[in-house]
Amino acid sequence: MDYAQLFEQLPKGSISEIIVERITNALISGELKPGDKIPTETEFSEKLGVGRNAVREGIKVLVAFGVLEIRRSEGTFVVDDYNDKLLDPLLYGLILSEHSIEELLDVKIALANAIMYMAMKRASDAELDELQRKGEEFRKRMNDPSATDEECYLASMAFNEYLGEITHNRMLNQLDGINRKIAVFTRHKALENSRAAGEPDSLPANYLKEVELLKARDNSVVSEFMDERLAIWQKYLL
Repeated sequence: MDYAQLFEQLPKGSISEIIVERITNALISGELKPGDKIPTETEFSEKLGVGRNAVREGIKVLVAFGVLEIRRSEGTFVVDDYNDKLLDPLLYGLILSEHSIEELLDVKIALANAIMYMAMKRASDAELDELQRKGEEFRKRMNDPSATDEECYLASMAFNEYLGEITHNRMLNQLDGINRKIAVFTRHKALENSRAAGEPDSLPANYLKEVELLKARDNSVVSEFMDERLAIWQKYLL
């Protein structure tokens, strides 16, 4: 492998950041693939005419992000499978950016649309039955005065995590996983506010309606349903 893209003439800027960008672009273009061994620090240094320390710093960043892994006595390789660390840069970038609850709800609805559509196309009948069971467990928790808010939250998450899984689209589920992490506060708040308002069945009923629509396999209802869900979120969050 000649690594042509990796060793193009360097532009001005931080060498370590350029190394990160070069490796990232090589992955996007397919010049580097999962499991490939990348050039050594010495190769980068000699081919690009830069110090090894700068190269090392760039590689350390991608190791920390979970993109590369160092195998002792073998070298540095592109990871050959997904790991949770890959979500960290995007997650922190979104957390640290300024955004309103309204913007967060827009993102949640956009992803919820995609999740519902793909689950409708790909989930098996047995999987939808299991999703319904999780929805009923959520309803049971929400309507149990002795259940804690945390128990209700966990039941809600169990439903939504499983819904992401049965899209059978790992990338979509990963993106929704980021959304679920960012939205932890709003999910807690919506559950607590609905119970405090004496409306504990509002959210579970909406979850179970989603299951009913998924089982009907009619994607023309997705948009109208999401308008209904957004209205519920707005009621308890804004």
